[in-house]
Amino acid sequence: MKKVILLLLTILVFLSGCGRTDSSGEGTLVVGLEAAYAPFNWMETEATETNYPLDGMNSYVEGYDVQIAKLLAEELDLELVIKMVDWEGLVISLQTGMIDVIIAGMSPTPYRLQQISFTDPYFESDHVVLVKKDGPFSNATDINDFSGAKIIGQKGTIYDTLAEQLAEGNSNSTYQNPLQSVPEIVNAIKTGVSDVTIVESPVAISIVNNNDDLMYIELETAFDVDDEDTIVSIGVRKDDNDLLESLNNALANISLETREQLMFNASTTSPEA
Repeated sequence: MKKVILLLLTILVFLSGCGRTDSSGEGTLVVGLEAAYAPFNWMETEATETNYPLDGMNSYVEGYDVQIAKLLAEELDLELVIKMVDWEGLVISLQTGMIDVIIAGMSPTPYRLQQISFTDPYFESDHVVLVKKDGPFSNATDINDFSGAKIIGQKGTIYDTLAEQLAEGNSNSTYQNPLQSVPEIVNAIKTGVSDVTIVESPVAISIVNNNDDLMYIELETAFDVDDEDTIVSIGVRKDDNDLLESLNNALANISLETREQLMFNASTTSPEA
């Protein structure tokens, strides 16, 4: 009789876990992001009403990605865990099970789609150029107005691809080796090491709000960008089809108005890049 009861309890425990939508079955949603990509995500040292603890660290993370992650975890009835992972380590961290999802302002490029799957977009924006207000390119309006410019991008991102594209289209310009993070790029522009970079418009708004000497320009001619490079989506493992479906269903319940308001809040309150 005791064996029968024990067997029934085991079955009940197993069945109760089947409703979880995370890959680990532990009732958590483990999110990976770099915590250095405002306004999508950035690190803070003190707790606030809106930021979230970074797992294993005495720090917190804030930003658009964080608010989206909180809404998704609530919708899926999962406990949210957020880990800080270097940008170039995000995909491998997902593949090896260190995290369940990537929510880090990542675009579903063809190369990444060979490695992982992506949800429907959770944000869409265009690309702008960032320059110094008193620099030689502050009056640029066209993609061909950057002759002689030192152009920098972020390693492993569409920003680097567009930096190379911009350099190729302008005589005497220099395509510089990409840097690891947006803060490094901002510093390069401010100190004159670089003249121009390309970022998404929310990122540019955040940077300019905190750097009076910088400005961004919406060019009259657009960059040659594939549609997938203008959107950001959530990365999941190839075999996590149930989680992918659950996330898409949850995203569908976050209105465009809510998303735009969250990005406005993040863009106008993020710290200096």
